[in-house]
Amino acid sequence: MSSTALRLVIIGIAAYALGNINPSIIIGKLKGIDIRKEGSGNAGMTNTIRVMGIGAGITVFVVDVLKAFAAVKIGISFGGKYGAMIAFACVILGHCFPAVFGFKGGKGVASAFGAALALNWPSALLALLAAGVLFGITRRMSIASLVGALAYPVLVWHFAPDYLYFAIGAAAFLMLMHMANIKRIAKGEEKPLTIGGGNKSDEKEQTK
Repeated sequence: MSSTALRLVIIGIAAYALGNINPSIIIGKLKGIDIRKEGSGNAGMTNTIRVMGIGAGITVFVVDVLKAFAAVKIGISFGGKYGAMIAFACVILGHCFPAVFGFKGGKGVASAFGAALALNWPSALLALLAAGVLFGITRRMSIASLVGALAYPVLVWHFAPDYLYFAIGAAAFLMLMHMANIKRIAKGEEKPLTIGGGNKSDEKEQTK
């Protein structure tokens, strides 16, 4: 194996390890809650807000963004363009399928934003703005996340075209992780975001 290939492998492993840091699960354990058995069962920001409140949700968002941002910056520093893409992919995989937590994590939205921010900040911020507008209109985080994911490749095409195909793949992955939400949206059954324990029974029923 060449030194370049070895460096990229190490970057991927390090990024995956960073992705395994799941604040939603950790905060839940500190509170005596298994977040993966409450609400929607998803170990991410939205379900954390529903089950444990806005403060916990903000903490989850910040940590998820920072860990992915750091992973991609490390990838860029030691592997350039390819290191950045490998780190982006691996940190999201680590978040969604964390080995230390039984391969059951979150859906990767906040982490994807952090990784995108490190890769090309204008496209990431504009995608976040698009998501924010849709959330303000619909109060449904899943719809906002899907809109942000769909907008991201278009924005990357404008700001950083070298990453276009990768951005399309990243958006497709996020769409795949939200297939259950997409089905509920199509049926008009997706619930608006509630804070601090709201709609737990509804979320469990939706997940079933």
